[in-house]
Amino acid sequence: MKRIIISITLTIALILSTSACSEKDMVSNKSAQEILQESITKSAEWKSYEMEITTLMEMNIPEQGLVQMDMSGTGVVIMDPMKMHMTLDMDMPELEQSQTMEQYMIQEEEGFVIYQNVEDQWYKMVISDPSLVEMMSMDPMENIGLFMEYLESAEVVEEEVIRERDTVKIDLTVSFDMYKELLEKNDSLDVGGILGSGVMETISNMGNLTYSVWVDKSNLEIVKYYMDLSEAMQKIGEAMTTQDEMLSEVAEIYKDAKMEMTMVVYNQNNVEDFEVPEEAMDAQELPFMN
Repeated sequence: MKRIIISITLTIALILSTSACSEKDMVSNKSAQEILQESITKSAEWKSYEMEITTLMEMNIPEQGLVQMDMSGTGVVIMDPMKMHMTLDMDMPELEQSQTMEQYMIQEEEGFVIYQNVEDQWYKMVISDPSLVEMMSMDPMENIGLFMEYLESAEVVEEEVIRERDTVKIDLTVSFDMYKELLEKNDSLDVGGILGSGVMETISNMGNLTYSVWVDKSNLEIVKYYMDLSEAMQKIGEAMTTQDEMLSEVAEIYKDAKMEMTMVVYNQNNVEDFEVPEEAMDAQELPFMN
């Protein structure tokens, strides 16, 4: 179970490696695509931000059956170089279990170092594969161009007040070919070794992913994200091999998994720096999944 929790929270962390209201209205007379491009461009220029995260998951855990896992927490992100600190509270009603997890991800010269506290025990993982590090460190502006290229549709669907900010909600669809291109650009990255030899074929047939974003009408800052990652996780699970114990467990979980993630962002460019505690830095190192 401990390895499963580490893998799931690591996935969230990688996935995640992405004011007062006024009377101004910067969304009027703009298309959803125009609002989206301007807001994503602005978010790529953030130096730091805080976030609230809610993740709803459902999975079949070997020998335990269908388990619901609800996670909520907060995070702090500082960019260039990246530093991230997250605290997550996890609840599994069927197993009558709950716990708090803490995680740091720090960009260093050799790559990304992840420190994770599970069940009062710190662990350390180092992501040093050059291609994976390069992909995680891509210029945000380059990612924006790629995102807009593979944007299939975008529509303003409603207005909503979030944390006292007037926002517009945009539903959008992005072709999964965007992620395929990212992996093909990093052809030296052993994706097959990480997720299984059939992963590229599986990714080719992923179809589209749907998202929702909420954009502040007064300054075009993104305030909230929503992603349904169920189908993507199931497809990745189908592609995984059983090369070792951890991948075998994770593959079984992902094949039937459901996952929805919501993130609310605030305090942009006003975050105070933080340090990784000494006990985390001295933690036992676990091999990264490659």
